[in-house]
Amino acid sequence: NTPRILGAKYFISIKRVEAIIKLKAIEHHMVNAGEIVVQRSLTAGMESILGMSKDSVSVTEKLVSEMPRVSTPRFHAVPEEQEFTATDAAEVLGRKPYQHILDRLAASKPFVVDYEGLDPKFAPRPMVKPSKSEAARLESLGPAEEQVLGKDEVLASRRWKFVFTDIGKKASMADRQVLIRDNDGTLKRAGRDYKLKRYGQVWKH
Repeated sequence: NTPRILGAKYFISIKRVEAIIKLKAIEHHMVNAGEIVVQRSLTAGMESILGMSKDSVSVTEKLVSEMPRVSTPRFHAVPEEQEFTATDAAEVLGRKPYQHILDRLAASKPFVVDYEGLDPKFAPRPMVKPSKSEAARLESLGPAEEQVLGKDEVLASRRWKFVFTDIGKKASMADRQVLIRDNDGTLKRAGRDYKLKRYGQVWKH
């Protein structure tokens, strides 16, 4: 889970999630080193006196504090026979393509706590090399390369590319199919990296 996913799940800002993760990591580090003793009984007593409980806390915040730049509506005439993709629309509006944003969200990395002297085992760190179990799990997702299954020009589309993801409850992640229908009508079985990206979009938690 990334700060963005946790923030969306619990309705709090990304900055607050990052602060909580950092403080909890420092707390675990200091407790393990014998520098502090967490007074949980005192905390529970104060919460009782103040009438606070986990169920009574209701915080709703925006994920980010920055407001997007929204201009007045714009109209851009496009001939009916001309291809006009999402990338073209982003260029006209001077923004990044929507797919680029989705890809960044799907590929979000864990938050890295920056605190001098912090024991790495108490804080998230980016994975440099997958473990044996992680490598085995990735291997179970199938070939790394895409596999062409066929081509049907009748199903070709100048504007659209379709992605089909198996969301059946009984299917395991290793058995789920992710199929891609390209603009030219080519049907492909997705490679391992695209499968992982697609899984991150469908099952965010």
